[in-house]
Amino acid sequence: MTEFAGHCHCGAIRVELTSALTAGELPLRACQCSFCRRHGGLTTADPKGRLHIEAAPGSANRYRFGLGVTDFLICAECGVYVAAMMEGEGGLTAVLNVRGVDLPGFEGRTPDPMIYDDETPDDRVARRAGRWMPAVFVETSPSA
Repeated sequence: MTEFAGHCHCGAIRVELTSALTAGELPLRACQCSFCRRHGGLTTADPKGRLHIEAAPGSANRYRFGLGVTDFLICAECGVYVAAMMEGEGGLTAVLNVRGVDLPGFEGRTPDPMIYDDETPDDRVARRAGRWMPAVFVETSPSA
């Protein structure tokens, strides 16, 4: 298993992605919605992997738009878009913004542009269930 670690600009939100895949094997997507374009989002997920998100108390703002079923996690301190999370039947799933957390191994790759405008709400949830990864989100004080 490979572990990738990163954090937002100020370090208040830290992430660890665990996957059997290398960075070169993980998908890299550029959603074309206005939110992702404005934040320069480049996302990845491994449905067979795991994402652990740890945030200092009060540092994680959640923003919802569109269908209102997804929390876009933004650092309250530095303003970085870190991840998108959605609670589903199987628990919390997420997609990670590799650019926002400066995840190593994705530099120089060309992302696949993704357009989801024609999806129904059910289609969107089903796509995410198949492509996003299991996630854990905890608020805790940083360890020394």
